[in-house]
Amino acid sequence: MTSAVQSVVVAPREDHLLFVNRRTGLAAVLPLEAVDCLRSLRKAPPPYPPIWFRDVLAITGEDTFFEDGWHDGFVMRRSPRLGFERAAWEITERCNFRCPHCYLDEKTQSGPDMESRLRILGQLEDAGCLWLQLTGGEVLADPLFGETYRAAWKRGFLLTISTNGQFIKRWIELFGEMPPHRLTVSLYGASSATYVAATKNGCAFKDVIDGLDSARQAGIAVRVSIMVTTANAHEVDEMERMMRARGVDYHTYSKLSPTLRGRTFPLEIEADIKRVPAFFHERGGCAGGTKSLHIYVSGRASPCRLLPNISVDLLTEDISTLSRMELHPGTRPTKPECAHCPSAAQCTTCAPVYALHKKARSTRGRVCRW
Repeated sequence: MTSAVQSVVVAPREDHLLFVNRRTGLAAVLPLEAVDCLRSLRKAPPPYPPIWFRDVLAITGEDTFFEDGWHDGFVMRRSPRLGFERAAWEITERCNFRCPHCYLDEKTQSGPDMESRLRILGQLEDAGCLWLQLTGGEVLADPLFGETYRAAWKRGFLLTISTNGQFIKRWIELFGEMPPHRLTVSLYGASSATYVAATKNGCAFKDVIDGLDSARQAGIAVRVSIMVTTANAHEVDEMERMMRARGVDYHTYSKLSPTLRGRTFPLEIEADIKRVPAFFHERGGCAGGTKSLHIYVSGRASPCRLLPNISVDLLTEDISTLSRMELHPGTRPTKPECAHCPSAAQCTTCAPVYALHKKARSTRGRVCRW
């Protein structure tokens, strides 16, 4: 049947049942009590889906569940044991770019084997994570990317791929069959020469633009992150113009951080541009460790990519030990002078970001104005 790829995901959440169509991006919500009804129908399915089920799927843009075997045409996720919503997972550190601004510093670690990856996916599903970002390093260059992506799709994750974009065309067929929720592509210049300066990759620019255009033509949702440094600041306007001409959503940002090891060389190429910041503002409180997770290439899970010292090992420990991560310090720095700061109540400075700059002895004038 045409729904054999299982585009529709049925996911029990904390207080509702969510239906999501991964092809259309549309969703519908039912009361949580519908979970038991639907599971009963799957155990002894009638020849055709009940009318209420058809109506819900119609809201999501799905019209292929009118045949025998309809109960196998969607992914029914387990009820979550914990209340996490999303996770970002570094499946590899290795990358085909050598960007001087990268916070990972030395990128030497390959991803885990497939058995370990399947265990991590199972742990994340148990935790309740529905939105899963696959990142790196460069995920599309990872030898096990295709296998990992298919396994995550079959478990019903809504997948975002964070990529530098050079190898998008290599995976267009897979993305057409199993569409990601979004491709998030980093853009480092508007010319080949600038790409060489910004990424140390001499042939990437054409590949990235061709990949972006191929993804759009295939109907894949794309968002571009324009990462500005002193190497490409002169082409910011042109990069933005190129994305507007293509109708691609984009964000432009230039705030860099020290590396995880506390080295400060990325800060030396931070560009001073006038753009409204769009990323990492947690005015309502940080979700790290309560609703979101970061998974390192080692398989350790942390509330934030900048907090490797607060983590649990998903390869050796049960998902329930994630309760340890309540130690996450939250969004506000905890330096002594914060207690007397006139802006303490409105502070949006991220505590892990402040801690990283403090480790590198680079806080003054960078992460806190006071």
